[in-house]
Amino acid sequence: MKTIFKNWKRYAVLFAVPAVASLVTGGCDRDAIYDNIKQFSEKEEIYPAKFDTIFGRIGYERVEIDLRKDGRIPSSKIEMGKAKKTVVAYDEDTPTPTVIRIDSVCSYVNVTGLTEPRQYRFKIYTEDGAGNRSTPQEISLVPYTSADREVLRQGILDPTVSAASSALIMEWPAGLHSIMMEYHGLKYEYVDADNVPHADSLDIAPRIYANNLPAGGETVFNFTYRVLPILEDGSTLLDTIPVEKPFAVQMPTAEQPFIPSELSILRANGINDFTLAAADAVTELTYPMTMTTFADLFYFSNVATLDLTGKGLPGILETLTYARNNVTSIVGGGAWQEFMMPVDQPARIRETTGRAPESLQTLKDAIDGGILTKIRYIPKSMGTVFDEFLQPYVQSGVVELLGYNTLAGNEFFPDSVYVDRQFFASGTVQDNAWDMILSYSGDVLPNSTDIVRFNPAAETVNSATVNMNLNQLLQSDGKNIYRCVIRSSNASFFFALPRQWRYDNQRYPYLKFKMMIGCDKSLVSNTGEPRTNNYRKPWIRPMNHLWAFGSNSDYGQEYVELARSAFSAITDDEIDNKTWHEYTVDMSFNDGGDNSNRRHRVYVFNPGQEDIGGNWSYNASSQIVLYIADFRLCKTAND
Repeated sequence: MKTIFKNWKRYAVLFAVPAVASLVTGGCDRDAIYDNIKQFSEKEEIYPAKFDTIFGRIGYERVEIDLRKDGRIPSSKIEMGKAKKTVVAYDEDTPTPTVIRIDSVCSYVNVTGLTEPRQYRFKIYTEDGAGNRSTPQEISLVPYTSADREVLRQGILDPTVSAASSALIMEWPAGLHSIMMEYHGLKYEYVDADNVPHADSLDIAPRIYANNLPAGGETVFNFTYRVLPILEDGSTLLDTIPVEKPFAVQMPTAEQPFIPSELSILRANGINDFTLAAADAVTELTYPMTMTTFADLFYFSNVATLDLTGKGLPGILETLTYARNNVTSIVGGGAWQEFMMPVDQPARIRETTGRAPESLQTLKDAIDGGILTKIRYIPKSMGTVFDEFLQPYVQSGVVELLGYNTLAGNEFFPDSVYVDRQFFASGTVQDNAWDMILSYSGDVLPNSTDIVRFNPAAETVNSATVNMNLNQLLQSDGKNIYRCVIRSSNASFFFALPRQWRYDNQRYPYLKFKMMIGCDKSLVSNTGEPRTNNYRKPWIRPMNHLWAFGSNSDYGQEYVELARSAFSAITDDEIDNKTWHEYTVDMSFNDGGDNSNRRHRVYVFNPGQEDIGGNWSYNASSQIVLYIADFRLCKTAND
């Protein structure tokens, strides 16, 4: 290029023109010495003072030249004797010199119109009222011109592009600052698939989202970058300048595949074809509260509804394994239930629960672009930072908040929720003294190595037929009953959530269940021990984690010792008639507030209250058999 012709181009060259005086002596007549200067002494002229310094900086097709050591001051405050004007001249040694006359004495001058990529030699004078000029100050400068801007254009990085069938995201991951320039923003224009023009301006962190683009076609983005060039000596140009640089994008075809970031979530939504065409057919997605990124939303350009509750997604929950004492139980792994909330304190949740800023930006793009028109969200379920992010869209009506304290009548949160068998675990993993012989009536067993299936319609205990009276149950199909044979003195089982979750005591403060005794009443009455009513009344123990599994909670144990006297004993008549006895546990004292460490994930069910004397032992022919059913969490004590 013509503009890169010399390395000295960016340096100001100052040419000082000294005054030289010569003194000549010789053997001349004394009177004749003055004859040569006599003609001048009779016509004396005093010329205006010159400027005391000169230095310059370059701008775009202009230069600024400073003329005083004391800086830039108003002309009205400058006193320079007879000097009345400022004269700027350049190209004086050419046939077409340029002279600029300013009707005041200036501390600096701004010379514009310097469009040629070359060196300009400037002489700057003061001038008096009679047109007499001072001795000039001289400087040579090379301005920045359109030729330099063309070189700069080649150094501006093009964006990286992520494209779906009709939408794209443009980003500049490495930024636009470089050794050649500082970036100060850009403007862009493009025309969409409906021939509608779009234009916008961006700040110093450019990112562009555009939708409704022609699938398989080309879209041209006309960029105008606002940059401040950096000169070879490390200084910057006086001016930021616009640099135009178009950028063409070839949009992908609908058959192009994409790689999902949340594969299991998309599959839980029934999506198994990961092409842009298949994504375009999806209009609704559900994400669990513990999702990690919204990045996949970009490929679903027609999704209008986003459910952030996770409700209805099969097999999406995390799992947690309990393995000890030769027994393994795995909890979780099924669907989210309404009594579950993330275990983290909202104040401690990582920023947007670990979602990267670009992930939130993808969600914002879909909302602001008019694609997402409805989002369902439970307040605090994904952290206070995310709540704040959604707040503007709550006000605009895009986000529907599912009321936190809504009780009966809320269609999303039922009055009571049965605890699914996916959260059941054997107590033996905690202690061999918690050993039970466990059976389950459902078609699919809990994920535990020591549980088998039993048929309530053909139940016998100690060779006696048992009428299960299923009509007394809320779940009268008999598909959700646990059969417990006491094999150790402190026999227990428990319900536990994966470590990422806790029971929502604010919305569902009451734990309820029914219990029936299947054996003869004599086996659970006074057996000569100092304690009576053995195994006739249960004991529920809420806690953050089992004692043997401390790593399952970040908030310590926070075990709650509920009063054993609060649980009534099953009567002889109830045992004889095989009547189901209902129990209600009031957990409303655990408000689950932002500052609470009671993030209860575990409910231990102990049917003997660990209140057995030391002489008790298991007898296979005289088994103590209990049944637990309708295990549920409720909004009120009456549900």
